[in-house]
Parts: sequence; C-alpha cells; structure tokens
Amino acid sequence: MKKILFLFMFSIGILFSMSNNEVLATESNNYPTDTDIKVLNQELEQLVEEVNERLAKGEKNIETSSKNLKIGFKQDELINPYSFSQSKNLNSMAAKGSSIGSKTYQAYVANTKGFNFRHAVHGTFSWKGNYLTAVTGDEDLSGKMYSRSATTKVQGVDGTIGRNAKIGRVTSKGTFTALKYVPISYYTTLVVDVYAPTKSYRIITAKITN
Repeated sequence: MKKILFLFMFSIGILFSMSNNEVLATESNNYPTDTDIKVLNQELEQLVEEVNERLAKGEKNIETSSKNLKIGFKQDELINPYSFSQSKNLNSMAAKGSSIGSKTYQAYVANTKGFNFRHAVHGTFSWKGNYLTAVTGDEDLSGKMYSRSATTKVQGVDGTIGRNAKIGRVTSKGTFTALKYVPISYYTTLVVDVYAPTKSYRIITAKITN
C-alpha cells in the first residue's frame, strides 16, 4: 500500500513539474527575446524615418506600424490668450498668433509582440518669436505583464529654455520588467526635439533594448 501511495505521489510530482515547465515555456515565448529586440529596433529605425518625413510635410496626427511595433506622433495647437487680448483686428491677431504660441505633442512606441508594452511621452512647447519660453514633458507607460517605471527630462539644446534656447529636447527613458517566471527587463528610450523658429518637432530616438 505504501509503495502504491509513493508511486502515486511521485507521478503527481512529475505531472506538476511538467505542467510548471509548460507554463514557463509558454510565458517565456511571449516575452521578446534578444533576437526579437534586434528585429524590433530595425523596424523602429524605418518607422521613425517615416514619421519624421510625414511631420516635415505638415501632418499633425500620425500612427504607423510594422509587424511587431506601433509608433506615432500627435500634436494640437493651443490658443494663446495674450495674442487675442492685445489685438483689435484680424491682421494684428494673426501676426501675434505666429510670434507667440504653444503646441501640444505626444510621441509613443508600442511593442505589439507577445506580452506587449507601450511608452509615450507628451507635453507642450511654447515660444515667443524664435525662442522657447517653456517646454514640458511627462511619460505614460502601459503593459499589464510588466512592472513599469520611467524618467523624463527637458533641456535646451542650444541654450536655456525661457531665455535663449531655440531648440528644446525631451528625453524619456522607461523600464519594463517581466512580472512572472522570466527575470528580464526591457528599456525604452524616446527623444523628441522641438523647434521655436519653425514651430515644429521631430523624433530623434525611439529605441528598445534589453
């Protein structure tokens, strides 16, 4: 009887171990591998080039995708109250509206392979003439199978924002760490430049590493 019980418990142990291994294999296959990351970054380079070309043509809301990725850039005009309160006719409003103003922006990259995740950076940039008066940046991360954290910083490329910088740079870095079974992390980088003289912007870097 003891021998039969031992064999029964041994068999249950083997089945439980096999089940765990199958779950582990299934979970592992849903997280991007080193090879996947290389492919993702190759796709990203092409997508960033496409987005910037479309931005240069004046498009405001862009989303494009490849087999495993989505990348996009969204922007809206903001009405500056000062350009209207100090104006009495349409011509003066138009002139002031072009020299003082603000825009919102949002750039994002999303891995759509297996357990996916998304990293977005968004904010506003404001100008007076050819100089930036303010630039803001904040991040937004999603991906339910990962713990997530990020840092975002804003700096002037050619001076100090609010004084003499014409170009501002927003750099956002994210970390996505697998929650179960596979102790791996993925790191995302988004860099966006904004330009006061042309009231324009472009994605400088969009990258995923592990």
